[in-house]
Amino acid sequence: MEETVIAEERDKLSDYKKIAFKVGLFVVISFLLRYLAGILINGVYYLFEDSLSGTVLYSLNLMISGLFLQVIPSVVAAGMFGFFKNKSEKLRHIYNIPSRCSKAVGNFAAVYGMGQITNILTMLVTVIIMKIADLNDSFNTVTNIQPPDFTSSLVLLFSLVVIAPVFEEFIFRGVLMTELKPYGNGFAIFVTGILFGIYHANFSQLFYTAVIGIALGYIANVTDSIVPTTIIHAIFNSISGILLLLMSTPSVQEYLMSGSTEEIPDGDMIVILAFALFMITALVLMLVGIICAVIKIKQIKRYRVPKVWEEITNRKKTALLLATVPSVIAVILIIDTFAGFSDILMEKLFK
Repeated sequence: MEETVIAEERDKLSDYKKIAFKVGLFVVISFLLRYLAGILINGVYYLFEDSLSGTVLYSLNLMISGLFLQVIPSVVAAGMFGFFKNKSEKLRHIYNIPSRCSKAVGNFAAVYGMGQITNILTMLVTVIIMKIADLNDSFNTVTNIQPPDFTSSLVLLFSLVVIAPVFEEFIFRGVLMTELKPYGNGFAIFVTGILFGIYHANFSQLFYTAVIGIALGYIANVTDSIVPTTIIHAIFNSISGILLLLMSTPSVQEYLMSGSTEEIPDGDMIVILAFALFMITALVLMLVGIICAVIKIKQIKRYRVPKVWEEITNRKKTALLLATVPSVIAVILIIDTFAGFSDILMEKLFK
């Protein structure tokens, strides 16, 4: 009997090492795709900057980003972890609509609040560090997502509200978390949350997206579905998308530049009013979200996920995950991405 238990444990450890290898390999592939997207985007701007409008160039940028950072990685992840096999049984499982779906989506305010608390702390730390050393180039690796006009803003809104939530939730809360859950629910939530933060590939978004990823991971674990997390993710992104959409209108831009409404036609004042109301709503939501987040954090003992595979500690699982060859390569690629060395090289190549 004891020998059987030992054999089963050995087999489970062997299976985990295979999954850890695949997770590391997926991260490597996803960051290589990011490099390829950067090369293509720079190439498009280099070749067509003088012949194509800013709207077309911006839309092409978003299309390339969506294809190489979300669509292709989703297909790669699904293929690597067998989500195309067994008549899509795994797909049906992660997309089942839970009985408590509306209640789960109701956690949006708390998730939003957690993200904002982390975002504020990140900005404070960044300001402090900037006073000590000029690390702006290394820390601000975010591509300028400010759209040049209203049409571009609509394309960005679609990307933020539809493309990003659907494919990113499929990758992290769908594929990766499903594969890691047999080796520990909490471990799977934490690892996929951290990977979700790293996947955004910039310091400004790293911490708050990781916190949001962990919160969404818990919801996906409780509901056993990524439907509510996809909806929450879409609502979260829609706030930024709508704000950028309103800011791209000529009337709001004029108002932000001058700080006055005197030169703005009366017919455009409705847009200014909508912008003001949206900003107030977003501010109220942020305050309510922070309160909800604090309440959830205080009640965290009630929401601990059941433990799985306690025979191996989370520390050892993490060590085994990082010790694979793909994970070592992935860490190198992640450091390079955050440090911006490849970006500097690409800028020199496309000058």
